[in-house]
Amino acid sequence: MKKIVFTTLLSLGLFASKAQSAIDIEEGKTVASNGIEYSYAITNERTEDTYSRYEVTIKAQNKSGCQLIYLKNDNITSIFDGDPSVIARFECLNATGKRLTSKGANLKARPFTIPYNQPEKTADGKTTYRAVRVQGGFLLKNGSSVSNDLIVIVPKGERPRFKINIQNFSELTTE
Repeated sequence: MKKIVFTTLLSLGLFASKAQSAIDIEEGKTVASNGIEYSYAITNERTEDTYSRYEVTIKAQNKSGCQLIYLKNDNITSIFDGDPSVIARFECLNATGKRLTSKGANLKARPFTIPYNQPEKTADGKTTYRAVRVQGGFLLKNGSSVSNDLIVIVPKGERPRFKINIQNFSELTTE
């Protein structure tokens, strides 16, 4: 019985250590983490009888002074639906999700490719090489930014409130 309790507590502790805490982010302000600044802006708003509809742009900008490269590994698992390209997830706390609108959205680093000389055998048994481009991972260049647009519906009289989950790439695990 003690072994079961210890194993359960150990598993919960490991799970909690992998979980990432969400950070509150305010409209028009930035949150900085590992040289990346995260923000959101409301680009359009409309109020109806029972709800308010907002068009929102979420953004991440690399101000670290260097390029951030995340190497591609097919065995990497991520808390963001298994997608290792996700830098962060913005969640609207008071979004209703009605009328096919969002409750949150991801920001993703752009993929990059590297050249590779692929060996091929010819009919006479000789080896030749053909240059191909292979996806090497994901990249966020210094000074560049990524953004995403979403539409949220919140109760009338409220403004969207967001939390952000930031991917800690040093904690990605391989299985």
